[in-house]
Amino acid sequence: MTPPQRWGLLIAFVLLGGLSGCGRYYWSKPGSTAEQFNKDSLECAREASPTQADRERGIVVDTLYRTCLTARGYTREKQQYEPPPPGFYRGIE
Repeated sequence: MTPPQRWGLLIAFVLLGGLSGCGRYYWSKPGSTAEQFNKDSLECAREASPTQADRERGIVVDTLYRTCLTARGYTREKQQYEPPPPGFYRGIE
C-alpha cells in the first residue's frame, strides 16, 4: 500500500469514527404528546433544582432530572437523524 493510500484509509476511518458518534438524545413515552412532555420536563426541571436560587438561574442536576422523567415513564434514546421520529422530544441536556 502506498503512503497516499494509507492516508486515505486513515482519513476514512477517522471520518467513519466521528460519524458513529453523531446523534442527539431524545425522550419518548408511548402515547405522550409534545405538550405533555413539555409539562413533565418543566416539572422535573423544577424538582431537579436544589434551591430556589438554582431554579431562578435554570440550574438543574441532570441525574435528578433524568430520574424524574424516567419515573414518569419516559425513556431516553439516541437518534441518529434530524428530525427525530414522531413521539421523540428534546429535553434538557
